[in-house]
Amino acid sequence: MSFRKRGEIIGGSPAPNRGPIASIPARAPGIAGRAPPLGRTPPAVTGKGITTTTTSSFQLKSKPKSIEKDNATQIMQNPGVRPSLVTSQPTTSTGSSDLDKILLHQGLPLGNSLLIEESGTTDFSSVLLRAFASQGILHNRISNDINAHVIVLGMNQQWANDLPGVYKGSSKEQKKAKIIENESKVSVSNLSNAPSTTNRTTTDPNLKIAWRYGLNKKPESKDENESSNSYEHYNNQFDLTQKLVPGPNPQDISFLPLNAEFNNMVNQISSIIKNQLRSNPTKVIRLIIPSILNPSLYHPSCSSSTFIVPFIHSLRSLVRRFSNNLVLVCSISLDLYPKDSSLLLFIQSLFDAIIHLQPFNQEMTQLLEKAYKNEPTKIQQGLVNIIKIPILSEKGLMMVHDGEYAFKNGRKKFEIEEWSIPVEDDSKDDTHQTQEGGTTTKNIDF
Repeated sequence: MSFRKRGEIIGGSPAPNRGPIASIPARAPGIAGRAPPLGRTPPAVTGKGITTTTTSSFQLKSKPKSIEKDNATQIMQNPGVRPSLVTSQPTTSTGSSDLDKILLHQGLPLGNSLLIEESGTTDFSSVLLRAFASQGILHNRISNDINAHVIVLGMNQQWANDLPGVYKGSSKEQKKAKIIENESKVSVSNLSNAPSTTNRTTTDPNLKIAWRYGLNKKPESKDENESSNSYEHYNNQFDLTQKLVPGPNPQDISFLPLNAEFNNMVNQISSIIKNQLRSNPTKVIRLIIPSILNPSLYHPSCSSSTFIVPFIHSLRSLVRRFSNNLVLVCSISLDLYPKDSSLLLFIQSLFDAIIHLQPFNQEMTQLLEKAYKNEPTKIQQGLVNIIKIPILSEKGLMMVHDGEYAFKNGRKKFEIEEWSIPVEDDSKDDTHQTQEGGTTTKNIDF
């Protein structure tokens, strides 16, 4: 086997010297319809009075990546964003600290979606959706900057009138806070009741009544202070009996009507997001869709697969497009779309996180009322089943937890806690009456 040089002609003399390759400018345009090799910039075409330059496709694609990295770093400056405890992704709160914990990320990562499923005819999911909206509005009131914007699809201004306000504690805690606030004010009565020590009044005027509420105590360790104050505005506890005051304005929330053409709705959502990000690229956009595909809200034509499939796909692509600023939360009724249907399985595959609210039946409700007869605040309304949690991959962490958590829609708060079967009090069976009319407990032998 013999090898020939690249420029040698088979069966003839060697090829003549054609000179350097740079002396062939006429080959720059090339064949029509053929792109230049990847990573190479074709030479400039020069002629009589003609100078043109071209850029490769590799250079055009590299610019948006750098821009995305800059936006990802800038979004952490938003007071409503913190890094995830699992993946360090930028994460925002759902408005419920208990829900943030069971999602493992201490919230919902940006560029992800959450689906809240609910069985029965109840509407507990609306409580979570309104808390999600109120949390975004409160982030705007931290400073003069507009840090968040809420988009609600299919609802009007009346929906925003029922947004919950900030939880200020129980009635006893509120009374104590008012007393402390009154005592902290500099007045003649407070100064007269204060101890007659000269050091507290002469050294520092700000410590006149510090002894009343413990301001002159030794400070805690630096680690404890940093952990408590690093994200102090990230999450708020809401009171269901109070309304958000002052109410939301057009800068805080936008409402979009439903349309039989899903393209029109998606384009409207996209235009609102672009307009909001022009003023502040670090703004967090919260997209809320209550009761998605509900026949009482949507047109009858929306129930067909030709509408549902492209609509859900468009929402998913929209979330991925604005992955540094957008989060999606929507609710769906399992009575309208059963859990075993192929349509719901398709919808579940396109969401990053899924939880299921399962209210208790009548028998379980009666059992809880009997077990917690003396403690009605401990009565729970249903279970919270975790179906999917967003983590690393697009399929999410397939972590199914059935019957491990329960929700309690109290008079003021919506709480999620670990579920345990209540035990009835059988203390009456272990007692008997004496001849004198008293009661004694029976001895128990082990």
